Amino acid sequence: MAAFCCAGCQQVVTIDLNQANPHMVIEGNITDQRGPYTVILSKTGDYFISALSFAAVPGAQVVVTDDLGQSDTLKETVSGTYQSTRLQGLPGRTYQMNVVAGGAAYSASSSMPQKVYIDSLYTLARPAGRGEPGFDIYVNFKDPPQPGNYYRINATSSAPISADSIDGRRYRLYTDKLTNGNEMQERIRAGRNVSPGDTITVELLCIDKASYDFFNTLSDILQSDQAATSLAPANPNSNISNGSLGYFAAYTVDTRKIVIP
Repeated sequence: MAAFCCAGCQQVVTIDLNQANPHMVIEGNITDQRGPYTVILSKTGDYFISALSFAAVPGAQVVVTDDLGQSDTLKETVSGTYQSTRLQGLPGRTYQMNVVAGGAAYSASSSMPQKVYIDSLYTLARPAGRGEPGFDIYVNFKDPPQPGNYYRINATSSAPISADSIDGRRYRLYTDKLTNGNEMQERIRAGRNVSPGDTITVELLCIDKASYDFFNTLSDILQSDQAATSLAPANPNSNISNGSLGYFAAYTVDTRKIVIP
């Protein structure tokens, strides 16, 4: 048995892992970059299936509306993947997602924060004797004076970024709870797989609190169970109604690149 909880309603649901009822999983992203934006619908599988796969959910109705009344009905491009056709994400706007699938309705909203830009990036080779050989990448940005800012930093490289750094399944989250209005400097460790001449791409995402809570709890789950095909004994906090797993997030993205000297 396992307990799943919906963040919006704080209801605990006990599930028999041997034959768990499929749960809707929704992944929706709206950014300030040029669209189209994507919402992906799938269903969870059973815990004891060795090659766990999430089945796509086709034939749904997916509509995203902003707080100015502009609406976009997303088009299904491949099974379970729905894309916008005319929506443009803007900082300061609040977006509402409504999904109808299999006779059930799901909804979520997310407010896109004001954009924060990366001021600079630089790299330093780690001195011998200070852990794994490699490079540290420093990300500098200025937190706005208004409190309540949340960030996610993604990094990719032309070579794998190692260990305690960031890759496709690991990322870093920050809040200005203790550093409001300060100059921020965050370090990304790149290990022995990264060498001079490799390009590091860093993304600074400004996210809302609901998105921060989702990715924060997801990070805890990934750290406790590194098996990519294992269903965690608890689900991350979700901002989607009706017991759906997943998230709907509106956020800004600033991207910078640096070449390891």
